[in-house]
Amino acid sequence: MNVGAEVSKRFVANVLGTVAGFAGTVYFTQLLGTSGLGVYAIFTSFQMAAATMVTFGLFSAVTKRVSEGENQAKHFTSGVLIVLVGTAVSAVAFAAASPLVNGILDAEAALLVPLGILSWSLMRLTGAFLEGKGQVALAGFLENGRYVIIVGLQTALLVAGFEVYALLWGLVLGQFATFLVAYLGYARVIPAFPSRELVGDFLSFSKYTYLQSLGSQLFKQADYIVLGQLFGTSAAGLYKISFTLTEAAMLFSSALSDVSFPEFSRLKANDRGDRIRELLAKSLTYAGLFALPALGGGLVVGNDLLRVVYGVDPGTVALGGFTVGLGNLLIAVLALANLSNGYRSVLESYFLGTNRPRISAASSVVLIVTYAIFVLPFAELAGTVGLGLVTTLSFGGSCLLLWRNLEYRPTREVGADVGSQVAATLSMMVVVAAVYALLGGISGVFSLALVLGVGGLAYFASLLVTNGRLRNDAWWVVQDLRREIR
Repeated sequence: MNVGAEVSKRFVANVLGTVAGFAGTVYFTQLLGTSGLGVYAIFTSFQMAAATMVTFGLFSAVTKRVSEGENQAKHFTSGVLIVLVGTAVSAVAFAAASPLVNGILDAEAALLVPLGILSWSLMRLTGAFLEGKGQVALAGFLENGRYVIIVGLQTALLVAGFEVYALLWGLVLGQFATFLVAYLGYARVIPAFPSRELVGDFLSFSKYTYLQSLGSQLFKQADYIVLGQLFGTSAAGLYKISFTLTEAAMLFSSALSDVSFPEFSRLKANDRGDRIRELLAKSLTYAGLFALPALGGGLVVGNDLLRVVYGVDPGTVALGGFTVGLGNLLIAVLALANLSNGYRSVLESYFLGTNRPRISAASSVVLIVTYAIFVLPFAELAGTVGLGLVTTLSFGGSCLLLWRNLEYRPTREVGADVGSQVAATLSMMVVVAAVYALLGGISGVFSLALVLGVGGLAYFASLLVTNGRLRNDAWWVVQDLRREIR
């Protein structure tokens, strides 16, 4: 696998999916308001949190076992069996808890959640199989392409008058459609019933990735459920649109993690310790490439982003005698959480890929326990910003444990490269603040695009001018992509 080119292609796939999702949230917020979008965010959180609980960490296990090259069809079938059993369990649970779930959702949709679990799990299982086969970019294009299908279906159902239920049914049907395209068009694996010994081997690995999966979903899902319970769907909607804006911060580190996991596994199987160390160093170098400027930009123009893009005024808060935009704080905090999660994801891929899942599981325990202890106090103290802070703290603790368990430290060049990204972010903030003052603030889409464009150019120009290693890496990735296109 050409890692640089594969990461770039997966990154492009992530960007396309995010753009489609972003366009959908803008349109749906205009039609349904933050409360309507909050219902959708909470429903998605129920689906994802429950799917994580009942699928027993199978997706990372499928990628790992398939990447090893043996019994691929049987491992896929093991995953299908777990999905079917898990869906049945979730259906019983949501039927029993439907009054509570419907109350949090503020909609009669509890019984639709198991269908969402089934459709997403089958889609993700097929993607995990393709990733194990080394087709990471293809899996990314299919998985992120679902947003185009989902948003299209949701829009059609909204026009037909289904209101907020259009978003829910569009999600479920879009996930089913994506699964069918991925399975029938690309995976085409013929199920083969696994032996009891093989299932046992599969579960022996997935029991560790289960904790990792639970931990990774806390940031994306639990926050919405907590907000919906404590503050209602409007608060969850504000959090959703802020998260959508900061999601770009995770796109590159997510691509790094998705590509490096099966590559670490392959290199470990071939006893290539030198290449493993090199891949880890490169992954850590670039994990914060986009999260750092998102953090800096959010501090300067967060409120303006929410106001211009979504037509939402989040207001201001008093902080140490100063008045600060709530959107500025929220977007910056979520970007910081994404930064921590980016490094954590890369380190988890390293430990899982090199056959040390217990360390990854231990880091997930730290994450879950930290979140459980602080989530309610932080949420009650500072609302949406408090939730972002406790998520950042949880990911930071998990990341620290992973770092301390590395058997060797990456070279000083990694620290220098990350330092140059921090310096470029600070210079970008100065440039953005200057342009903002020159314009007298942001009045509309044009001035917002100008400020963001100038900031992006300042950040990447500073990096490419001052850091020869980053410039050299960018050159070789471009050359690899050109060769693949030819």
